[in-house]
Amino acid sequence: MSKKYLYFMAAGHFSCDINTGAIPGLLPFFVAIYGMDYKLAAGLVFASSFMSSIIQPLIGYWSDRGTTPYLMSIGILISGLSLGSAAFITDYNLLFVAVTMMGIGNAIFHPEAAKLVNGLAGDNKALSMSIFSTGGSAGFCLGPMVGAAMATFFGLHGLMAFGMLGIIMGAVSCILIPQMRKAAIYIKRHNSNVESVNTENDWPAFSRLTVFVIVRAGLYTALTTFLPLYCVAVLGQEKAVGSFSITILALAGIFTNWIGGYAADRLGNTLVLRIGMLLMALSLTAFIFTNNLFAVYILMFVAGFSLYACVGPMVVLGQSYLAKNIGMASGVTLGIGFSAGGVIAPILGWIADNNSIDYVFYILPLMAVIGLLTTFTLKEMK
Repeated sequence: MSKKYLYFMAAGHFSCDINTGAIPGLLPFFVAIYGMDYKLAAGLVFASSFMSSIIQPLIGYWSDRGTTPYLMSIGILISGLSLGSAAFITDYNLLFVAVTMMGIGNAIFHPEAAKLVNGLAGDNKALSMSIFSTGGSAGFCLGPMVGAAMATFFGLHGLMAFGMLGIIMGAVSCILIPQMRKAAIYIKRHNSNVESVNTENDWPAFSRLTVFVIVRAGLYTALTTFLPLYCVAVLGQEKAVGSFSITILALAGIFTNWIGGYAADRLGNTLVLRIGMLLMALSLTAFIFTNNLFAVYILMFVAGFSLYACVGPMVVLGQSYLAKNIGMASGVTLGIGFSAGGVIAPILGWIADNNSIDYVFYILPLMAVIGLLTTFTLKEMK
């Protein structure tokens, strides 16, 4: 495993995903400056993810047909410059296009980057993917704070910082790609398990894994969407307290992502997924019966660990099931893992509107149980 290059790949992931993470933190500024309503503001969130989730598997399929590592650099550059261009845009339609292009930049980056991480991983594929994923998790976590800080102190012109970061990281990655490819080739030749690696596509197994990916995405989006509202409406807390619960969820992911990857390389990817979903089901069930804020924070830390510990093993399993199409597997697991929750969240919102927000949290443990049952249909691949 080439740690120095994996850490750089995590930094590249951070520089790409911080742009998407910044959008929620920038919405209040867009609403105040442009006078847009909440529907238009929500449209920007939709723009940042919808096209990305569609294009990402297609980019992965294309990258499998040849070696296109420089897509990583192009993706980082497009993502950063697109958000940075919002510093000079005054028209909503152009802003919508810029945010859409930012999402497309993310879609271009992820499949090829995940392929390279797989090559640099050696025998520690789950840990390596977790290191890579930690960069993206940190970007999503810090993005709202960085975006809000830039807009507060410098106005929307502060968004140029995202463009500058994209230019720098895109250029550095472009310089390092030849060295990283050589390292990946060297590691592959000296991989102790090279003779036992699977070389066929197992579409039925990948389809079952996709069910797990969708369930996990739904749980993540549901918690990040409805947890702050639950803290205010049911627990009677201030809005800031509700927002802090999301911070705990994200911080748990940053600091526990590696644990899932380390454990998966030694105990197996499927076992880590089972443990993650079991802890998720137990923590969400306990959540229903507690009104203590401190207990809520502890349970959300456990939930955050469960969600993020599954990311590395989940992607590695997808790559092992589609051994001939690693790029496409990465695009599907990462793309659907990000966007599928956006389809499930409105359904849960409709349930909350027609009943109460409590009903959402009655459903979430059942979703976790479905995810747990799905893990028993998955098989371990070398």
